[in-house]
Amino acid sequence: MKQISMCKKIQLNLVKSLLFVCFLGISGYSFALDWQSLSTEEQKVLKPLKKKWQSLPEKRQLHLQRVAKRWKTLTPEQRKRLKKRYRQWKKLNKKERKLARERFKRFRNLPPKQRKRIRKQRHWFKNLPPELRKRIKRAFRNMTPQERQNFRQKLRHMRPKERRQAIRQLEFAY
Repeated sequence: MKQISMCKKIQLNLVKSLLFVCFLGISGYSFALDWQSLSTEEQKVLKPLKKKWQSLPEKRQLHLQRVAKRWKTLTPEQRKRLKKRYRQWKKLNKKERKLARERFKRFRNLPPKQRKRIRKQRHWFKNLPPELRKRIKRAFRNMTPQERQNFRQKLRHMRPKERRQAIRQLEFAY
């Protein structure tokens, strides 16, 4: 009797071991999303990627699925802006994309207070008249890196009115 129960224990341990080994083997397998598992709305949003969907890494597929789900919640204006940004992104070459990713990483790693300040400055710049923005960009391109750094530093310590005046002087200086 003891010998039979001992055999059953060995069999049970053997089955457990086999299941464990199978589980380990399966866990290394990538469970990519099948195109058909996406909702109709997600498929519609991700249609440009349909042909290469199966070749995308699982992590990328999951990210794109989240983007497609978020798409439903966006207003028409937000969708329009996102499409425009995507078209701009597609125009960038590999080097420019890499630079953009690095800048975004650096920005994300900044303290919240500094990110807020940068967003505020960008918003301010974006709300300037287009012609003034062009002249400011031109003036900045004509500066040396050291001049740009000094000018930015100077602007940080100014009140908005002083900042506007300094920028107006900048556009005529270059």
